[in-house]
Amino acid sequence: MFRAWFEEFKPVVSKSKPDGESGTRPINYHDFELLVTPDRKIRASSEQGEEEGELHLDMNEIRLTLQLTERGNTNAELLKGLGTKLYQALFPANIHAHLRATTASAEAARCGVRLRLIMEPPGLSALPWEFLYDADTNTFLANSTQTALSRYIPVPMTRRDIRAASLPLKILVVISSPQGLTPLDTEGEERLIRQALTKHLTSGQVEIDVLKEATIRNINQKLRERSYNVFHFIGHGMFKEDKGYLILADQDNTARPVDDETFSNFFLGNRTIGLVILNACQSAATSSHQAFVGMAFHLVRRGIPAVIAMQYSIADTTAQLFADELYRTLSLGWPVDAAIQATRNAISMEVGLDQPDFATPVLFMRARDGVILSGL
Repeated sequence: MFRAWFEEFKPVVSKSKPDGESGTRPINYHDFELLVTPDRKIRASSEQGEEEGELHLDMNEIRLTLQLTERGNTNAELLKGLGTKLYQALFPANIHAHLRATTASAEAARCGVRLRLIMEPPGLSALPWEFLYDADTNTFLANSTQTALSRYIPVPMTRRDIRAASLPLKILVVISSPQGLTPLDTEGEERLIRQALTKHLTSGQVEIDVLKEATIRNINQKLRERSYNVFHFIGHGMFKEDKGYLILADQDNTARPVDDETFSNFFLGNRTIGLVILNACQSAATSSHQAFVGMAFHLVRRGIPAVIAMQYSIADTTAQLFADELYRTLSLGWPVDAAIQATRNAISMEVGLDQPDFATPVLFMRARDGVILSGL
């Protein structure tokens, strides 16, 4: 079954519309797909052909590092060490050489490499692959626009690409901060989103609606009133009994946990939303990142082409920096996977490579190309 699926998505050169303002952005990407099967077999596929290998990773060697990273008790060497072990496990010698050949071919064509990870074993998919570190080039792969990294999720339905939205691009920001929970600096994040898109808001190319009474009824009503292209959720989450919950508000503004399946039903049959962003701040519940990442799988399986979720808690200031950088980059017409790479790099420069913040945003995709703001 998986061989048939993999054949359907044979890598191609993905083309993105050139943008005169972007300067350093690669216009095209060469695809490099890595499938890890339940028995830990690795299958790599690109224009250079295919290679097979086996993933060897001793969890005992990284368990303590994972725990320290979860707590934010890290330094640059610890994160590079974790990233090196993950890289060596995912890229044994022959697959490493295959990646190098693909990269050389892409560079010769003045392209980047779009790296798609398809992790079937749940235990492996839960690992923070955004820390992949290439010691030869002293590079975290998730920070370079030359290696656009995303988690690719196979779904039992017709593949749906992110379609470049017709103008104006419509963004719905849902802010959920019910009574009884730690208040979030949601107004600061909303302000940065608006600042990042000031030019396009002024010209009428982008429109933003903000919903602060985040009840099920109100969200449903908003999604029925307009055909949005981006859905940005800011709030709390929790992970309980292997299920993710987002905390919405009830009619009296008390907390109402909504599980991942229920939340994904907001988008049942939706054909316009190309990107969902789930953003938890440090002041949110400590298990929010688990809930948000678990929620991302359900949303992609529901048909959303791209979902960005946080795999660790981050400070409010970093959450705001994330929103600012992401929307500024998307507004240049960059593909969402390239934009998230640039955003991670900006976070690493501001916050530092000694903190896990830069690898916190995780991009889940089922679309081949990620342009959602074309021609702005």
